[in-house]
Amino acid sequence: MSVLNGLEELRVRYPRPVVTIGNFDGVHRGHQALFAKVLERAAALSGTSLALTFEPHPMRVLRPAVNLPLITPLPQKLQLIQDFGIQVVLCARFDEDFARLSADDFVDKLLVGRLGVAEVVVGYDFTFGHKGLGDMDLLRQKGRVQGFAVHEMGPVLVDDLPVSSTRVRQVVRGCDPAAARRLLGRHYRVSGRVVRGFGRGGRLLGFPTANLRSDNELLPGSGVYAVLAELEPGKLRPGVTNIGHNPTFSNGGLTVETHVMDLDADLYGQELTLYFVDYLRGERRFASLEELTAQIKADAAQARDILAPWLEGRKDPGQD
Repeated sequence: MSVLNGLEELRVRYPRPVVTIGNFDGVHRGHQALFAKVLERAAALSGTSLALTFEPHPMRVLRPAVNLPLITPLPQKLQLIQDFGIQVVLCARFDEDFARLSADDFVDKLLVGRLGVAEVVVGYDFTFGHKGLGDMDLLRQKGRVQGFAVHEMGPVLVDDLPVSSTRVRQVVRGCDPAAARRLLGRHYRVSGRVVRGFGRGGRLLGFPTANLRSDNELLPGSGVYAVLAELEPGKLRPGVTNIGHNPTFSNGGLTVETHVMDLDADLYGQELTLYFVDYLRGERRFASLEELTAQIKADAAQARDILAPWLEGRKDPGQD
């Protein structure tokens, strides 16, 4: 896959581009349906599959006060799009100048003038141009005049509701990894570097933990989770992750701490990815270290049972 970081890197005309347009935050099943259609049409035309996305997310420019947490950091989003098979990703810089681009100029100057589109694949709620004034009727009208086809994709339904990035954020924050998996087609994941924490896990409790410093903006809601822990690509281990404020010890700050089972190693400084599989319980204060240790032991046993089907290859990441 070729990644173009800005319109200035667009120096060649790709043959018969079939283009989809969006933020693609989360690369959820709705986005995947767009990519599948793009690949189908590009193959039919012997053309180029191309995804046009924006960096930063337009909400960061248009409504910065909203402080929208991204589901997928940019490198992860690009990797997911690449994994799906899209040949070219153009990350157009979204700034105030780009935001002022009219709907007509968006089509005439960018899609036609710069990209030379053969076909466009977009979702049913797609709008474009200054203040989102461009709609599907205008896009189809432009297509008839400029000579490109337009494919409008309907909503992808999961649990009888359209899949959306908003829904993904809601279920991740709502401590529902199974619902997130249904919307994404994969486990929700959080990555980062293991840093030094309070050192209590192994010393006081007998369950050493890895304290994760993550670049992910969207963290699952507070609680205890069964996770698949990945330190080496493709090598997964069972784990239990606590997200919260450790009320038994009154730490105050939010932490992401994971006990990686079947591992006796110093993880400080290593990269760790956590795949959230199931929610075990909420965070709570324990009356004693003995009570906390007994609960962690029970959490680990429950997590091992839950995770066994994935570790043994009996379940697909898209399954409940």
